[in-house]
Amino acid sequence: MSTRTMSAYPRSARRCARVAPTLPAPTTVILIRAMLAFTVSKASYTVCAMASASAPAGRRFLKTLHETAVRERISWRGMLVLSAFWFAIAYVMQPLGSTIIPVLVGDFITHATTLHIGPVALHLDINTYVAILDTFGAAFAIVWQPAIGALSDNHLAAIGRRRPFIAIGVVGDVIFLTLIAFATSYWMLLVAYAFFQMASNTAQGPYQGMLPDQVPANQRAEASGYYGMMNMVGTIFGFVVVGAILIPTHHIRLAILTLPVVVAVAGALVFFGVPDRRITHRTDPSVARSVFLSFAIDTRRYRDFAWLMVSRLFFLMAPVGVSTFALNYIRFTFNYTKEQASLYSSILLAMVVVFAAIMSMTAGFLAQRYGKKRMVAAACIIGAVGSTLLIFAPSLMWILIFGVILGISLGVFLSVDWAFMTDLIPKAEAGRYMGVSNIATASAGLIARPILGPIIDAFNNNRTSTVGYRVMFGIVTLFYAVAFVTLRPVREIKVD
Repeated sequence: MSTRTMSAYPRSARRCARVAPTLPAPTTVILIRAMLAFTVSKASYTVCAMASASAPAGRRFLKTLHETAVRERISWRGMLVLSAFWFAIAYVMQPLGSTIIPVLVGDFITHATTLHIGPVALHLDINTYVAILDTFGAAFAIVWQPAIGALSDNHLAAIGRRRPFIAIGVVGDVIFLTLIAFATSYWMLLVAYAFFQMASNTAQGPYQGMLPDQVPANQRAEASGYYGMMNMVGTIFGFVVVGAILIPTHHIRLAILTLPVVVAVAGALVFFGVPDRRITHRTDPSVARSVFLSFAIDTRRYRDFAWLMVSRLFFLMAPVGVSTFALNYIRFTFNYTKEQASLYSSILLAMVVVFAAIMSMTAGFLAQRYGKKRMVAAACIIGAVGSTLLIFAPSLMWILIFGVILGISLGVFLSVDWAFMTDLIPKAEAGRYMGVSNIATASAGLIARPILGPIIDAFNNNRTSTVGYRVMFGIVTLFYAVAFVTLRPVREIKVD
């Protein structure tokens, strides 16, 4: 082939084309060989160019989208991958808070103590110590997640603005969940749990910003349904797997070690499977200002979002309170062993979750007809009915039946929760506002547990008393009522 012909292609293509033989041949053969060489060189140029376009910066396996790219319709497979980390969050958080932490605290705290503060004597027992640990961990979630979400909104990275934080958080989750498994005292457990909360929220804040990043407006209700479904499925699997290991074998360490495995797998799916958005300039050049603003929202401009967060806070305080103290309630009320109480509390919470999952998959269609606000209001009313009936539950069977009502309430709420929130936030600051939404989520535990735990212990003169737990169910009914009232100012609008 002539030098002029080959010079029309880049050096890489010319190098790839040097595969044709150069032995002497008749003129006809030379012409045929030249045509073949030209064809090979052109194909080689195309292949080499494609390879060079995909290889730099390690983006062959880490696809990114430019900040201005149009949000394309996502298939059901894409929805499953996008929502995979919700499966892990639920798989870890629900059994950890409802079963594992109460069991560990029960192993470390063997008897009640009395704390005298002036004329006041505080009765400190297992419920108070559970509340202290959960509250300490929730405090990190409130402070940390909005800040990390805001940082991810303005993070300049070739692999995307959310991925680096998700990776760091997942690695931290694996480390600190392992430390929880090997804790030898209450205070060691407290420290490991606090650092786990920090790592977990490092991943969760940016991850929650991915929904408005990726999903077009007309699919957000559908995406919310997938998020809710994966949350429910993760919770069910968490209770089943942890219960299957813990109850027959009493091997709590092995049960805990399943948690980091699930987090690692789901984190990898999202990290490699979701094309993260990449920004070229910061909307706010000041990192310190960005972090400071992560705790503030424009309540005048986005007052509907603010009121929804208040309503969401009180609604979530109800199931958080019930799930936190359900194991101790069943264990000491019916004089069960630790393993029996774990079994029955897991059955109760699994029934709640199953019915919540069923409702989350069906109530989304009702929301399209009746509106998201009405569905949240219905969830508040149903929950209040269920918690009121639990005050008068005479036996374990009735507790399980009334627990189903709480599950229906939770499912209706989760079916529209994320879609409702994403409609009310500015999309350019999605990570920050979704991080702020976690204040309502984490504050639910931060407020409900330190209120309910000491109240239960104060009304219970001993661990076999049921008065404190019935008072708890009455307070839970009040939480649902406040959630209903504070929902009234919220309008159903869509913010760009």
